[in-house]
Amino acid sequence: MTSHIARSLLACCLLQLLAGCGFQLRSWDLSSSIDSFYVQAAANNPLEQPLRRGLLQAGVPQADSAASAAVVVTLHELRRSRRGVSVTARSRVAEYELNLDARFGLRAADKELLASQWARASRVFRVDRDNLVASNEEQALLEREMRADLVQQILRALNAATAVDSDAA
Repeated sequence: MTSHIARSLLACCLLQLLAGCGFQLRSWDLSSSIDSFYVQAAANNPLEQPLRRGLLQAGVPQADSAASAAVVVTLHELRRSRRGVSVTARSRVAEYELNLDARFGLRAADKELLASQWARASRVFRVDRDNLVASNEEQALLEREMRADLVQQILRALNAATAVDSDAA
């Protein structure tokens, strides 16, 4: 019984220390620095919807048009590539490296916040010749993870660009 009370007391003390030091989980609350956003992209760009969802989850309202948005995120292009990085004794590919590169730019209504730049994500996966369906599913899963990484990179760039812009104002 005293052991349980001691553990509870220790847990409470640790929580108080953690709360007192200013520790907070990192989140994307961009609503204080961005009034609204608009994403410009080609209709088939797979980053468009996840980026919109990420910005909405960060508390930023979506504008109806680029002209009415405080910040416009432009997704210029998306490149996919795959190359073999290792081979088996039979000279067959054993591992592939997947690369996903997205070129994007950020601008406010009156000026460019961030010139066009590339965000990159890559993963290596092993090919199972005995189970090609699973290998294809793994590749699709890795591509979804890489798209999520690219969205996070764009959000970090947007956060940094708007922080620098608000500091300059």
